[in-house]
Amino acid sequence: MRKTYRRGMAALFLALILIPAAASGEAASRTIRVLLDRNPGVVEFQVEQGSYQLVDDHSGQEIATATSGVKWTVRQDGSTLQLLKDGAPAGSFNGPIQLKPARAGLNLFSYRGNRYRGSLSILRGEGGLLVINIVDLEQYLYGVVGKEMPASAALEALKAQAVIARTYAITRMQPSQLYDVTDDTSTQVYGGYEAEVNYGAARDKVLQAVDSTRGEVIYYDGKVIQAYFHANAGGYTEDSENVWSNPLPYLRGVPSPDDDWAVKYPYQTPGGYPANTYNWTVTLTRQQVQDQVNSWLAGQGKGAVGEVVDLVLSRLGRDGQKETVSGRVTRMDIRTTTGTAQAFRDGIRAVFGLKSTLFTVQMDSTVNVLDGSGQQRAVNYGAELVALGAGGVLNAPNGAAGDYTVAGRDGTRQVPKLFTRVIFQGKGYGHGLGLSQWGAMGMAEKGYTYQQIIEHYYNQDHYDGHLKIATY
Repeated sequence: MRKTYRRGMAALFLALILIPAAASGEAASRTIRVLLDRNPGVVEFQVEQGSYQLVDDHSGQEIATATSGVKWTVRQDGSTLQLLKDGAPAGSFNGPIQLKPARAGLNLFSYRGNRYRGSLSILRGEGGLLVINIVDLEQYLYGVVGKEMPASAALEALKAQAVIARTYAITRMQPSQLYDVTDDTSTQVYGGYEAEVNYGAARDKVLQAVDSTRGEVIYYDGKVIQAYFHANAGGYTEDSENVWSNPLPYLRGVPSPDDDWAVKYPYQTPGGYPANTYNWTVTLTRQQVQDQVNSWLAGQGKGAVGEVVDLVLSRLGRDGQKETVSGRVTRMDIRTTTGTAQAFRDGIRAVFGLKSTLFTVQMDSTVNVLDGSGQQRAVNYGAELVALGAGGVLNAPNGAAGDYTVAGRDGTRQVPKLFTRVIFQGKGYGHGLGLSQWGAMGMAEKGYTYQQIIEHYYNQDHYDGHLKIATY
C-alpha cells in the first residue's frame, strides 16, 4: 500500500495468514472482491465486450442475458433491488444482483466510465448500495501494478511490486466481510481493464511482471507477511513500532539510498512529481497553522485550542531511549496559550498534511540562546525569553514591541516574538514501512532482481532463510 502509497493508517494489522502452496506448484485460481463504490443512489452499468448473464444471487435465478450497448440500472427500494433495462422496469429482486461472464474469453463491463474484467455484484450494505468487482486475482493485479508504480519502471521493480501487491491482497481476503479491498489508496489503487489500456506502450511489461511471478507471495517464517509499501522513504525506512504500533521482524528500518531515483527519473516535470516525493517543503502562515490544528482536532471530536505558539518535535523510538533509525518524528507537541495538544507517529502527518514524518520545522520567530548549562537551545515563543540587564531580569525584552532586535554575527535583525510563518522541510512520501517504491525502481535500474529488492526491504539483506518467496 502506498503512496499512495499509502497510504495514513491508524493501526497495524497483526493477523498473519498461513497459506499453503498448491500441491502442483501452480497457484490455485483465486478471485478477489474489490469495492468500486459505496452508497451510490443509483448504479448504472453496461456490457462492453463478451457474454454476460444477470443473476439474482440470492435465489440463483437467471434474470436475463446482458448484451453490449444496453444500459442497466439498479435502485434500492426498501428491502429489494429494482432493476431497469434501458430505463424500463425489469424486475424486483432480493439481490445481490450479479453480472457474471457467461463464457471464457475477454469479458468486459463498464461502470462510471471505466471498463473492468470479471463480474459485477450490487448488494445492500449497512448504509446503502455497494458496488463490487469480483475478479481473478492475477487479472486484478494487471489493474494494480501500473497504478501503484509507474508502468515505465524497470521490469524487476514491477515484478517486486506485483509480488508485494499480491501478498498484500492475500492478507486482505476475509470471506466473512462483504468485500476484500477498495480501489483507492486506503488499500491498493486499482484501475481495472481501463488502467491496462492506459499503460500504453508499457502495458506488455506490466502484464509480464504479473504473469512471470504468478502466484508468488512473501513468507516470513512460514507465514504470509503484511506487505506494506510506500512511495519514497527519503533515504531510510523505519521500524514498524515507530510508525504504527507493534514490532514485526520483516518491517525493520533499512537504508534506501536509491530513493533519489525520484529526482533522476527522466519522465517528469522539473520541481514536480516524482522529485517532490524525495524532497519537499511546506510553508504555512500563522493563521493556516491555527486553522489546520483546529480542523485536525475537530476531526477527532475535540474542540478548538488557544493560540498556537510553538511546535516541539521528538524523534525518540518506542523504547524512549534512542532516536528512530530513520530520524522520523514520533511525537509533536502543539503548544498553545491554553495547553498542549499532541500527535504521535504516523498520525502526525494528518495535522498539517505532510508527506512523511521525516521533517524539520523552522519558524521565523526562532531565537538561538545559551541556556544555564551553556547549551544552545532554540526558542520559538517570545514569552519564554527573559533578559538579564543592569537592573535585573527583564521579563519582556524590547518591551511590548512585536519584534525582538537580535544581534548576531552578521549584525542585528528583527525577529517576531510570535511566529508569523512556519516552514516544514521534509524527505520522503508515505509511512516509511516496507518497500520504498522509488528506492525499488532505483535498485532495479542498477541491476538488482526483484528477489533481491524484496530481500532488502523485508529482511534487511540477511539471506538467512526467514524470508521466502513462494507460490501460495
